[in-house]
Amino acid sequence: MQELTASINAKNVIDLEKAASFLGISTATVRNWVKCGHLQTYTDDKRYFFNLSEIENVKTNITNGGLDKLNGRANKSKAERTFIPDEYLRGGVSVDDITKIINFVSEKNINTTLSLLLLSLNLLQKEKIISNITIQDLTKQNFSFTNRQIGEEIKAWLSEIKNSDIKSEYAFLLDCTIPKQRDTLGFLYQSLLLEGKKSQNGSYYTPEVIVNEIINDYTKKDSKILDPCCGTGQFLLAFADVVENPKNIYGVDIDEIAVRIARLNILIKYKDKNFAPNIVCKNTLFEIGNYDLFSLNDENIRDFDVIATNPPWGVHFSKSDIDRLKTSFPEITSLESFSYFLKKSIDLLRDGGVISFILPESILNVKTHKDIREIILKNTHIKKVSYLSRVFKNVFTPVIRIDLEKSKKENGQIEIRKEHETYTAKQSKWKNNVDYIFDIHANCVDTDIIDKIYAVNHTTLLGQADWALGIVTGNNKAYIAAEQQNGFEEIFKGKDVEKFVLSKPSNYIHFTPEKFQQVAPLEKYRAKEKLIYRFISKYLVFAYDDKQKLTLNSANIVIPNVPNYPIKVIAALLNSSLYQFIFQKKFSSIKVLRSHIEQMPLPLWSNKIFNDIVRLVDETIKDKNNFIILDDYILKQYALTEEETNYIKNFNK
Repeated sequence: MQELTASINAKNVIDLEKAASFLGISTATVRNWVKCGHLQTYTDDKRYFFNLSEIENVKTNITNGGLDKLNGRANKSKAERTFIPDEYLRGGVSVDDITKIINFVSEKNINTTLSLLLLSLNLLQKEKIISNITIQDLTKQNFSFTNRQIGEEIKAWLSEIKNSDIKSEYAFLLDCTIPKQRDTLGFLYQSLLLEGKKSQNGSYYTPEVIVNEIINDYTKKDSKILDPCCGTGQFLLAFADVVENPKNIYGVDIDEIAVRIARLNILIKYKDKNFAPNIVCKNTLFEIGNYDLFSLNDENIRDFDVIATNPPWGVHFSKSDIDRLKTSFPEITSLESFSYFLKKSIDLLRDGGVISFILPESILNVKTHKDIREIILKNTHIKKVSYLSRVFKNVFTPVIRIDLEKSKKENGQIEIRKEHETYTAKQSKWKNNVDYIFDIHANCVDTDIIDKIYAVNHTTLLGQADWALGIVTGNNKAYIAAEQQNGFEEIFKGKDVEKFVLSKPSNYIHFTPEKFQQVAPLEKYRAKEKLIYRFISKYLVFAYDDKQKLTLNSANIVIPNVPNYPIKVIAALLNSSLYQFIFQKKFSSIKVLRSHIEQMPLPLWSNKIFNDIVRLVDETIKDKNNFIILDDYILKQYALTEEETNYIKNFNK
């Protein structure tokens, strides 16, 4: 134990949470890897600790393609395929034209830098900035440009490529059909990138209509703007439709090819002007904000009017970067890339300036992102949140747009936009939410109803329940059977859980907990009474169990310990249409998390009401058709109007 303490003090070991964060996985997954022998652990009888060098080796192995079976996310990030964001193609260009380019580059094994240079020259010819050019002209640098700065950009790009790499057979790329897009080169770059590269960088092509709306909402002809993750310049080009002076347009990205394309894009956009673009290849998080950005001596360099971007999400930082980020951004504990970019952008914005970011919906309510929500609430007025659903090809995460004004307005109104409705919310209310949750799915009517429910004197399950995850065997073929066998017992998965009851099990298990990857203490499964609920679900579905049944990992367990509060009343509340309404409006989640359940109110009603509910639950267990009577009884206990009651019932239809 003394040896372990010394190692902790010397920072040679890290705890479970830090190991999970460094590897980009959950703490539950780390525990599974320990059980499987993939990781060695130390313990002080209460906590897991890991050798830092071993965790670093595992991270390296995942990055290099080893240990793929450990991490599905690692598998995706190494995907060796491309995809075309064809839903963003303008008319007149077929996917076949893009496919021909991708296939040609692949078959000839042309590197991306050279491919994009040749395609850039193709575009410049079509824009009449350069006369028709051949491969031979290129190798001899026998060409001239109508715009001097564009010529300098191409020559700098060309200087990084050996003449011997530029082959005559690549001439196809100089005159092939290319898409007529605002960001033609960016579109081609995205189409050529491997999906794994996009996943690692967290970067995907943003639909043009979303970009246009942001620019039209906030940009003026004299605005000074920044895209801190500019990529190939999709946002910058949209800004350029409004901003008159190209020197007021700033962009930063760590992808050198993307920056070259972005610089070229802006030069083409303002091809009649002579200027060097304020677009650089730097790390926004570490290299911006010291007044020497872009080699300018401008003490107002931080005071941007508008900052807009689609930042990378879920980037896995190196250990050295993590150390720097912790020093530069001590308020951000999640290690989430988009949170760092948001915080940095708030710092770079002038007072009264506006930020507009495209972000995953998870920023609104996932506990991990409590840190950035608190920063937003303390330093900005949230002007607008727009729910965009799923807008990126091959990315299944719902997306939102959030617009922030750098000010400290008290009681500011937030505009919330969804596909078929627009309404407002009070920022002061979000400040008072648990974990500063941004509950955008509750409109004014919803909020009034929810406030009525929470106004009733109540307690919660927070600190008054035991919790358990379902079993992960690690080898279902060995331990799980579809039919009953000697030595096997029933085990229930999520789909076997119904309201109040367990349906016929679809599996049986040879229960040998010492051999399983993940298993809760036996007393949790064998509790005298417990509630079993679906974990992966948009709906609250809780079964009452007094038969000590086992569950698989898609069905979790809660054992309430609320004094003088019947477990069947808790089951009735959580299964009710009213609590379904609260759950979806507050959390809008496809997972039923412990933190969600712990926030549900348990009203402190009379024993008579409790006894009535228990009786109705027993009747519902015998005949599910009695649920309507039980559900109506619960609704009647609250001071809801007939209109509000019907509103809740219609929501659940």
